[in-house]
Amino acid sequence: MSDKALAAGDPVAAMKAMRSARRRRYVARIDVMEVLYRVYLVALVAVFALAFLAGALHEVPADPGSVESIRADAPAIIGIAVAVLMLAGLRAGARGGPLAIEAAEVRYTLLAPISRRTALRPAALAQLRTATLFGALFGAVVGNFVFRRFPGTALEWIGSLAAFGALVPFAVLGGALVASGRRLRLGVATAGGLALVAWSALDLALGWNSSPATMLGDLATLPLQHGADAWLAALGAALVLALLAAGLLGIGGLGLEAAQRRAQLVAEMRFSASVQDLRSVILLRRQLASERPRRKPWLRLRTARVRTSPRIARRSANPGGRFASPIWRRDWQSFLRWPVVRVVRVVLIAVAAGGLAVGGFDLTPVLFALPGPLLFIAALDLIEPLAQESDHPTRRLLLPRHSAELLRGHLVAPAVAMAVVLALAAIAAAAIGGNPGLALGVGAVVFLPLAAVMVCAAAVSATNDPYEFALNPQLSQTITLAPLVVALIAGFLPLFVAWKVEGGNGARVGAVIGIDVVLFVFALVGLAGLTFRFRKREGEAL
Repeated sequence: MSDKALAAGDPVAAMKAMRSARRRRYVARIDVMEVLYRVYLVALVAVFALAFLAGALHEVPADPGSVESIRADAPAIIGIAVAVLMLAGLRAGARGGPLAIEAAEVRYTLLAPISRRTALRPAALAQLRTATLFGALFGAVVGNFVFRRFPGTALEWIGSLAAFGALVPFAVLGGALVASGRRLRLGVATAGGLALVAWSALDLALGWNSSPATMLGDLATLPLQHGADAWLAALGAALVLALLAAGLLGIGGLGLEAAQRRAQLVAEMRFSASVQDLRSVILLRRQLASERPRRKPWLRLRTARVRTSPRIARRSANPGGRFASPIWRRDWQSFLRWPVVRVVRVVLIAVAAGGLAVGGFDLTPVLFALPGPLLFIAALDLIEPLAQESDHPTRRLLLPRHSAELLRGHLVAPAVAMAVVLALAAIAAAAIGGNPGLALGVGAVVFLPLAAVMVCAAAVSATNDPYEFALNPQLSQTITLAPLVVALIAGFLPLFVAWKVEGGNGARVGAVIGIDVVLFVFALVGLAGLTFRFRKREGEAL
């Protein structure tokens, strides 16, 4: 920081000089070649993935009935998805989000004689800039494939979907900034978000186009819209920009206590993410969202009888005996204490996965890449009992059973629960799409093997030791990303095969049956990796 900035007596200039000095020191510590290498790898993978999709997809123009259906219903369906995201943004803002400034900034900058709006605006714009860039890129990629099937030029589809992808972060962050700046209570913010979701759902049911989120959905399908609907897309974009402006103008009302708590948790999350400790990131995110288990379960399970005879004791020590029943009961006790927000999140993930599958069939198969990562997030919640066992290695050694066998027993209940989630996704796809027979058929064929893959991938990810390969960062990053990649592939393959095969529903479902072998291989590899991991840890502990 220069002496001139300090002597000027301008606290805003001093703040800018301090941030500039910190930025220069941060940039000086960055290994430029390492950053360029990572950018090169990401760009190379993205190019190969897009090239594979472009070569594998031989898309035919949609029939007039499908075009009319997309034109009429897609804006409201997209509007419901945007409204759900805005609900999440409003709830985050009511808890002190969405800004994640550093604790020192809260303690010194926000208490300095400087307008809080001036102090917080750079952080808000930086966060908005990053989210907008990724949203616009994703929208442009989807538009590059959509224009091949629907009326309209490539420029129209890429431009409209890129604009839609850029405006969605505006809407979500704008709502969060309004909630945090106005210090809305969590109940009020939730009620406002639910009202917007209900409004968009009413548009879908009645064929209206009145919700601001539905108007934003008109922008995503702008090449198909005409007349008043095209003007409504412009009105939706204007409303989003007005919401963002209101959020930026009222950003100074951020509560210091909520900002301090969020800053500390986010700093810990960033450190955990930097060392690829996904388990700590999940736990910290739950603290950030104030997501606590229920004191009373949704249902009370009947206590199992305890038998102490020598014969039963010998059976309890046997992996095939009755020792598995307490594990099953303990896992379901964990699920029955989930808070409402976690239950709603998993149900919404299932509905979103089904909706994206339908969107892949109706719009572009590029959307098939999204259900897998979404279901992986749900599996991370379902695998919580196993992750808790992994967090207490000393306690496991006191039990009359090998750790690997104990932890394998914890996969059964999450796999059953994951199968239920996949069944909900298939039902949602059948309700949203125009071919319920295909949706239910594919769901019935893959829900068991896909549930096994998702649970095994989540178990491998949640029990990973981030410091095991600290001296080999490339191997550590590969192990960290492998479960997510496997989940993406497992969710993509069945849907892509069902889309690719020509013929009726029977031929498509029959082709998907062959994918079950691949999914079971993925699950067995994950199970073998878990067994090897915990046997190795148990041997090292002993």
